[in-house]
Amino acid sequence: MKQTFKLKKGEILFDDDKIIITDDARKQKWIVSLMILLPAIYAILTFLKSYKTGDQFDFWYGLLLSFLCIPVLTLLLLRSVRSEISLSDVKSIRIKQRFRNIFLDIKLTSNRLRRVSEITDSMELEKFIKTNFGLKWNK
Repeated sequence: MKQTFKLKKGEILFDDDKIIITDDARKQKWIVSLMILLPAIYAILTFLKSYKTGDQFDFWYGLLLSFLCIPVLTLLLLRSVRSEISLSDVKSIRIKQRFRNIFLDIKLTSNRLRRVSEITDSMELEKFIKTNFGLKWNK
């Protein structure tokens, strides 16, 4: 049952008892986390500055920006970047498409999500998942 699917930058290998993913998900996760962490820190500092200056705009701006950044950062940090996933750890596999981006979501039994992006041949991957896995498939 060995099958390999190409990504734009990497590949997915479905082995007999595991899925091996080679991509740059770890690097992407930390770059995006940093991009969200910096505005979150700025928002918290602006919120705290409002107590010193008494400025209502700083208070509401900092509060709103904090409420937007911190949940997104939390959800992002709950994503998995494992490169080797045992099939016993997989809860479901779904191919999703948003706009022109096609990606594979692998939901793990620990309720973490491993997202594989930039799939080049989604139709072939879709057929492979339907025929070889008794897992939940959704597009």
